[in-house]
Amino acid sequence: MRPLTDNPILDFADDAFRFEPYVDVLHGAVEQAEPLPLTVGVFGSWGTGKSSFLRLWERRLKDRDVRTIWFNPWKYDRKVEVWAALLHTILAEMEGEEGLKEKALRLAKAATWLSVRAGLGTAATVATGGVIKGGDVDSLLTELSRGDAEQYRQINRFENDFRDAVREFVGAEGRLVVFVDDLDRCTPDSAMTVLESLKLFLGESQCVFVLALDLDVLAAVATNKFGDAFRDAPAEVVSGLAYLDKIVQLPFFLPDVGFDTLRTAFAPWVHRQVDGPAFWRLLQRGLGANPRRLKRFVNVFNMALEVSIAQSGSTAPGPVFHLQLAALLVIRSRHREFFHVLAADPTSWERLATYFRRMGDAADSRERDRYRSELPDELAPFRGDRALEGLLAAGGAEAVPAPSAETVRSMISTLRATAGPDDLGSTDG
Repeated sequence: MRPLTDNPILDFADDAFRFEPYVDVLHGAVEQAEPLPLTVGVFGSWGTGKSSFLRLWERRLKDRDVRTIWFNPWKYDRKVEVWAALLHTILAEMEGEEGLKEKALRLAKAATWLSVRAGLGTAATVATGGVIKGGDVDSLLTELSRGDAEQYRQINRFENDFRDAVREFVGAEGRLVVFVDDLDRCTPDSAMTVLESLKLFLGESQCVFVLALDLDVLAAVATNKFGDAFRDAPAEVVSGLAYLDKIVQLPFFLPDVGFDTLRTAFAPWVHRQVDGPAFWRLLQRGLGANPRRLKRFVNVFNMALEVSIAQSGSTAPGPVFHLQLAALLVIRSRHREFFHVLAADPTSWERLATYFRRMGDAADSRERDRYRSELPDELAPFRGDRALEGLLAAGGAEAVPAPSAETVRSMISTLRATAGPDDLGSTDG
């Protein structure tokens, strides 16, 4: 059993999601952008391959000798550290460049003062990548507190110094591309800090900042920032689009990866005993075309099936069991409330599936009303769930026969052994 990892695609030779044409389109547009700076937004929902897309674009840029820097803000759990860490990442790259140490020192001094103002205090050493040592912070602040005009000029000159440092770093005709990935993982406060900190670095610098995030996260960020101001705002404002216009000059929405493409990419990792269109149609209905969700599903499913095979001894589970186990894992991942009902009463699968089929075959509204009245109270909340109906009561080649109560208990026990207790979450987490 080979598990699928969640590592991003790094090279076009491994581009199973077929992002290359889209990378080339965006690269061509940014390559012609003048004047700089420019902020690009690469938008996509959770698990759709934003990191892979950015890594492939980074590969394209490096092939053309364009300087790039990669920054992961989610690693910094205090919001006041995030912008400082971004500066640290850039300064760390510049420090090794001949002739840039003096400018890096001036930037670091300004960053120290900005860090203290932001509440970072003596942790300013982090903000400057070690250019300003911990023991130097107090003396620098003493100089600043005396009203040293030159020191204040250095702070106010931050934008120009940064512009000049970038120019020396990349050359008169070059550009520095800074990738800011995984904003989805940040708290709204931290994400907002990253977005607002960009104004420190933009000015007239030869920079392209590339932000990868979910538009829904941006909406949460904007709502968190402006609070009651959004209470009566139009829907398009609440969605974050209005705020997006102020931050990003070039938005790019990641193309959907087709399910057939994902099936081709992931099929070699699915357990050797499982194959056939019914399995993949079930996954398409239950999980959709989300790469990360499918990866995690395949890993958990493979492990659970291995355990089931080991438990069954000489009688290996057959194709029907494979589909039932896959359906139960989808239920655990995407229909948590029903999964808990099923764990308490394993007959609920067959009862709800029978209800769905009867409702589909009912001759008139009177018959449908009777079926509704006969449904137990604990199953009533699910009677309008079309996605769940598609899993439990699909007909023809799509059908997954309802397992016995004993089989349901056994499968739930297996999933708890391989995927953890029911309350740990889903394969999305």
